[in-house]
Amino acid sequence: MLHPSTIRQSLLETLLNFSALISEAGTGSCYQALILRMMGVRAHGPVAIARGTTFVAPQNLSLGRYVTIGARSRIVAWASIEIGDDFMASDALTLNSGGHDALTLEPRLQPISIGSRVWCGTNVTICAGVNIGDDVVIGAGSVVVRSLAARTVAVGSPARPVRCLERQPGRQLWSMWQERSGFRPAERGGLRVALKRLRTWL
Repeated sequence: MLHPSTIRQSLLETLLNFSALISEAGTGSCYQALILRMMGVRAHGPVAIARGTTFVAPQNLSLGRYVTIGARSRIVAWASIEIGDDFMASDALTLNSGGHDALTLEPRLQPISIGSRVWCGTNVTICAGVNIGDDVVIGAGSVVVRSLAARTVAVGSPARPVRCLERQPGRQLWSMWQERSGFRPAERGGLRVALKRLRTWL
């Protein structure tokens, strides 16, 4: 028999998927942040979660502002997972803060910490106990088993730094969030503009 909390979690994930279906890119975040908070996630600002993303132990997950997670991702937060502002991940991201001791197979729970302005390519896996600094790019298909210093580009399985990432201080970075990137196309409809501005405060 299914536990009531399992049923509730499944219903909220279905609602999250539905919100992803009906939202255009960079919108609908106020709904998604609210749904995530109902799941127990500490969502500190606008988020965009694509279809098929699932959560285990979401009460241990903390998301910064303007977090974007691609389709078919899986976040397993047996221990705490903290993600900073302006995080972007393509499809099939896996975060798992649980594991097992190789000799005894005893469970091991280790937190994951991810800084601000981190970008993950498609099919990236970040394992338990990893700390990732600010301004890090992780290449597609990488498996991160060791911590990565700030301002690093890392690729491979296991992921290794391949070069430093030199970003000019104060330079405007591209973002799918129009109010974040400075790109503001002309829009009609005062209500729509007002809702997008309201999103930044939620």
